Amino acid sequence: MNMSLTSNIFGQTDLTDLRRPTAQDVAASVGDVYRELAARDDLRPGPEVDGLFGRLVRLVLTAPPETVPAVLNDVEVQRLAPRLRALCSQGEGELEHAWANRIVAGRPPREELARFPYFGNYRQLSRMEIGILASALPRRVRSVAFVGSGPLPLSSLYLAGELDVAVDNFDRDPVALHTGAAVSAALGYGELGFHEADVLAADLSGYDVVVLAALVGDTLEAKRRVLRHLAATMRPGAVLLARSARGLRTLLYPPIDRTALDGFEPLTEVHPVNDVINSAILARAGG
Repeated sequence: MNMSLTSNIFGQTDLTDLRRPTAQDVAASVGDVYRELAARDDLRPGPEVDGLFGRLVRLVLTAPPETVPAVLNDVEVQRLAPRLRALCSQGEGELEHAWANRIVAGRPPREELARFPYFGNYRQLSRMEIGILASALPRRVRSVAFVGSGPLPLSSLYLAGELDVAVDNFDRDPVALHTGAAVSAALGYGELGFHEADVLAADLSGYDVVVLAALVGDTLEAKRRVLRHLAATMRPGAVLLARSARGLRTLLYPPIDRTALDGFEPLTEVHPVNDVINSAILARAGG
């Protein structure tokens, strides 16, 4: 880890101090970022907000691996983790809405999309997911449901393009759906479907693959309810691709407890070690 990055993330000012950050350093930095985010009136993108979230992302990606268990067991970190995830969810929503509007108004939209700061991460994640889907499905995917598509459905667009498949997007937020449909049309994917629905009431029995976005279910119990519903309603043999998180990445996104996959046959679980934040869990319905 180079010293300038260590200084920026962990707040160290003595550039002659070459020690690796301790668990206490990491926990303190998590607390600092949380307090700065929580003190803001809004989390719309801008230099200060972008800087804080960027610092948090670098922190969870670069903290020494040996510090992770102690950081996650830190009493203060455990106390603030749910609220920090809520702030991350709010900030991600604001970021996606802002960039969705920029892309729709962009001339041309695809050039504006390429400027989106996390475009590369979305592409890496989608490539990873397509790879594990290909390893689990013996035949061509005919239909995909993406639950929790949000206002910037880049993963859906990538899946549709790479798999040459119809993708139906589901979200309970009508504004996000309207914005997502506008982005899809601007980028030349007007054939994608957009449906307002709560996943707990949606009929997804007709799909070969159901993708569950990382922010669907903000707690372990909420995710358990969603997965229980999907296990009971997905077509036997259909595949669930659920986004999760591991390690310090769980400070950004709620993880999925493997015990919540009752009713599914676990197939594959991938935990990236690069800049991709989300893990991917693949399971077959009817297991």
